[in-house]
Amino acid sequence: MTTTQYAGVSDAAKTLMCVQDELVNRREETVTLSSQLLADQLIDVFEQCSLPNWDGDGATPVEVEALAVAKELVESLPSAYQVPTVSGEPDGHVSLEWYANQRRLLSLSIAPHGRVYWAALIGSEDPRGSFQFHGAVPEILLLLMRRVCKQ
Repeated sequence: MTTTQYAGVSDAAKTLMCVQDELVNRREETVTLSSQLLADQLIDVFEQCSLPNWDGDGATPVEVEALAVAKELVESLPSAYQVPTVSGEPDGHVSLEWYANQRRLLSLSIAPHGRVYWAALIGSEDPRGSFQFHGAVPEILLLLMRRVCKQ
């Protein structure tokens, strides 16, 4: 287990470093393959998208809070679903995507403080909306996942 002392840095930087430590510690633990895949993707997004202008086009750093919400949301889903693809967005949000094929996909954009914006493509339908994540997965997300992932 990695423990790091932080002296002389801002509260935001300390929070960021604590989340990084937690993700690194998760990498060192024995976890299921899907949990490990999620942790690896979150670490990659953190490493690639944590600095201003990370995309070379003026992107905002990915918010640590958005990474934490993404982690909690995915871990709250039924384990039967595949782990989504995780990426950073230029506005500092975290993107989660489940892709079955060109006509069946679900994309979530997770903002800090738990606001989740979603869009899906299911055949000719393209529903979209948003919800506030408070630790419990809303029924609309489970319905969309059943339709996209067809478990």
